This record gives sequence, structure tokens and C-alpha cells, in this order.
Amino acid sequence: MMKYIYQISLSFLMLSIACVDTDQDESYDESQLLMLLDEDDAAGLDGFGDGGLMDMDYDSGLEYGGLSRILGDTLGYGEGYRIRFGRQITDRERTVDFTVDGDTAIGVVNYTVSGVFMAQAMDTSTMEAIDSIGFSKEFSSTMTRKVKYARIDNSNNPDGYSWRIIALTPLIGGSGDKVSITSVEVYDAELNAAEGFILTGDLLYSFSSDEIGDHFIDRETLPTFTSFDAVIAKVSVENTGPEYTIDSVGVGEWVVVHYGRSAAQRGRRRLNDLGISIDSDANDNIHTGFWRVHGPGIGHSSRVFRSFFSTIDLATLFTEDGGYNSVTWSIPYRSQRPE
Repeated sequence: MMKYIYQISLSFLMLSIACVDTDQDESYDESQLLMLLDEDDAAGLDGFGDGGLMDMDYDSGLEYGGLSRILGDTLGYGEGYRIRFGRQITDRERTVDFTVDGDTAIGVVNYTVSGVFMAQAMDTSTMEAIDSIGFSKEFSSTMTRKVKYARIDNSNNPDGYSWRIIALTPLIGGSGDKVSITSVEVYDAELNAAEGFILTGDLLYSFSSDEIGDHFIDRETLPTFTSFDAVIAKVSVENTGPEYTIDSVGVGEWVVVHYGRSAAQRGRRRLNDLGISIDSDANDNIHTGFWRVHGPGIGHSSRVFRSFFSTIDLATLFTEDGGYNSVTWSIPYRSQRPE
């Protein structure tokens, strides 16, 4: 009888040890997955904020090599004034939930981003602030993406394997429920001396709301642009209203694209839905604009950056009590020097 009890106890002890080893392996794997996520330039959030009030179109710390940049459409934002605005990020929290299935792992990454949105009208004759048209408001946005990992053989690792990120979805989310993005399309463009910029007809990449949450982008083949080339972005949006209208600014919402990789290297361009420049039809909820791709940075032949396509309703931009309604799709890309 004692022998039988001893055998049961021994079996239980061995099972307990096996469970501890398994838990330790899972804990080790999770730490490795988090480290890879932290180190990956494509998966970050830096570049989403502006650091405070900024001009409509701006660049900071990005390489243009003395080339004449293509500015966004220069528009008047009212009678005798222009507007400066921006997001200042004050806090961010991240949670990651992993699901491991054999040699594949999926991480669901969730961010909560808090900050202050500010807007200020500037007198165009003096470029001084108009005190009666300026405010700030707090905001909080939630954003999510999925990251796919593969476990590969690695003889240099004591465990005999290592993990690597093989794909990720765009980072999507925002605040409020008034505005949304339904698609993002990016085309290449060429300069015609007589006619200006025209679409070449080549679609470089596109994303739609039907698939955006599960649209995995291969990590080794990110959307890649040749440095200093011109591209055209088209963003389709929806606005449930009520839509706020001001002067010649347009109806409902604006769309801007942020791009960069850090607080020291970032920029912003506005797209327009006014039927001017490259935009063909006014107020059709398709915002269009040019962008001259920056270089990868001095000393680099190729480097990864992040784009943030954001739509924001005009009540957020122009009224203090208009709430904060904005949605963003963030898509990583690579800037590569011409061969």
C-alpha cells in the first residue's frame, strides 16, 4: 500500500515539474516576443503626435537633400486667418495578449493614448495669434493591431530556436464615433512640365475597411518608396454628422497624413476634398494630396518609417466644445535610395 502511494506521489511530483517547466518556457517566449516588438521600427507609435501647435504642413529632421519639396495644398482657412493645430501626447499605455500555436504566435497589441489637442488661429497679416479663436482639449484614443511571429531554428541559441516578426496589420483606432476611414490608396506620380502632376495609373498599395483589421503586411516586403519621388494619397472617409462647415474650409472633416519615426523625425501633410489641385471632386468624401517622399537619413540606404492617416471632424478643429472625433490608420513603410 505504501509503495502504491509513493508511486502516485512521485508521478504527481514529475507532473508538477513538467508544468513549471512549461510555464517557464511560455514566460521566456513572451519576454522575447515583447522585446522583438519593442525593437521593431515598423511596429511603434512614435510620429503619431505633433508635440503641440504646428503649421498645417511641416517637416522636422527628415532628409530632403536640398530638393524642392512638394508642399501640401496651401489653403486659406477663413477670412484673414490660418490655423495651427496639433496633438501633444502626454501618456500611452500598451497591453499585448499572445496566442501561441506551435511555431506561430499572434500578439494583439492595444494602445491607450492620452494627450491634449490644441488649435490656434493666426492673423495672416501679422502671423500673431487671434486670442478669441484658440483652445485646447484633452483626448484619449484607443488603437490596436495584430503582430504575427514565427519560431525558427537557431543553433546559436541555447534553446535551439528563436522568434521573429514576420507580419503585422496596420494600427487602427481613434476617438468618438462621428468619422471613419473606409479606404487608403497610394499611387505614384510624375511631373509633367506643361500639365503639372498627373496620376500614372500605378496603384502602389491600398487598404479597405472590410479587411483592415486582418490585413497582414509581410514584414520583409513593407510598402517601399524611392526616396524623393512623388506619390499621391487618396483617403475615403465617412462622417455621420452633424457636419460642421466653416468658410471655404470645406464640409465635415479634414484628412492629414503624419509620417516619421520619432519626435525628432516627423512631418505632416493635409489632403483636400475641395476639388482643387489633384482632388477631382469637391466634397465627395475622397481626400487627395501630394507628398514628396523623404530620404532614409544621412548614412542610410534604406530605413523603416511609419505613416498615420487621420481624419478629424471640423467641430473638433474649430470649436472648443465640439468634442474630439478622429480616426487613424497607421501603415509602416520603407524609404529607399534610388539605385
